[in-house]
Amino acid sequence: MKITILTENTVSRRGLLAEHGLSVLVETGARRLLFDTGQSGVFVRNAGKLGVGLEGLDGIVLSHGHYDHTGGLPELPAGPDCPVFLREKALEDKWCLDKAGQARCIGIPWREERKSCRMAGTLTFTAEKEEIFPDIYVLGDISPTVPEEAMADNPFRIRRDGRFVPDRMEDEQLLILRTARGLAVFAGCAHAGILSCMEKVRTSFPGETCCFLLAGMHLRGCGEERVNAVIEGLKRYEISCLVPLHCTGTLAAARMKMAFGRSCLMAEAGKSFHIPEEE
Repeated sequence: MKITILTENTVSRRGLLAEHGLSVLVETGARRLLFDTGQSGVFVRNAGKLGVGLEGLDGIVLSHGHYDHTGGLPELPAGPDCPVFLREKALEDKWCLDKAGQARCIGIPWREERKSCRMAGTLTFTAEKEEIFPDIYVLGDISPTVPEEAMADNPFRIRRDGRFVPDRMEDEQLLILRTARGLAVFAGCAHAGILSCMEKVRTSFPGETCCFLLAGMHLRGCGEERVNAVIEGLKRYEISCLVPLHCTGTLAAARMKMAFGRSCLMAEAGKSFHIPEEE
């Protein structure tokens, strides 16, 4: 399995761009999948610079309905001619409150025009657990089940009928590939908490282990106690390869690198690596 980071918050290669967002190309022997599209056409530009073609994709999986994971979709030069998998609630009117209580829109930029835009016929709404291709799944309905990951102050809102209501991020979904070595798990932001996501995987795929985890973990700005709890929790899963990125935050990612050593890979836009699918 080859994984190429097309969009990420950081970049370390000349000629490429970074932005607050995520887009990852996942290539197996049988399928080519795009996981998220960043907030703009940066992923398309970077793919061109890397000599990576985005034609012939088998599917696009959108992890949730925030601009930094979905905004780039209309920038695909010919428009997606493959299914775009997302939860229906990803199309809700999403906002975020700052510390002063001011709201800013963080939802899908093209959601209002989706019925007339070129990707309208490709949107495919997914269920809680759905096998979108053989041994390739999306998994949603993730709620905070690990106490230390409960959000004390949830800044996310949905605007309904002119009123703001708390957004429980019911639209978030994971991409999961079954390999001979175990499950490969991809998470966009893990708003419910990465340990809660892993518990959802464990209960949804009983008896199977996770060999690979690539995830934004929403730990930027979190205290040392929370980060340490996540690190200790992840150790219980005996993950062979961990890739923290995007909203994990620089400090938390560095702490994970120190804790997991060579098993933890740091990823920036432009980086690619191979994960063996067989023992």
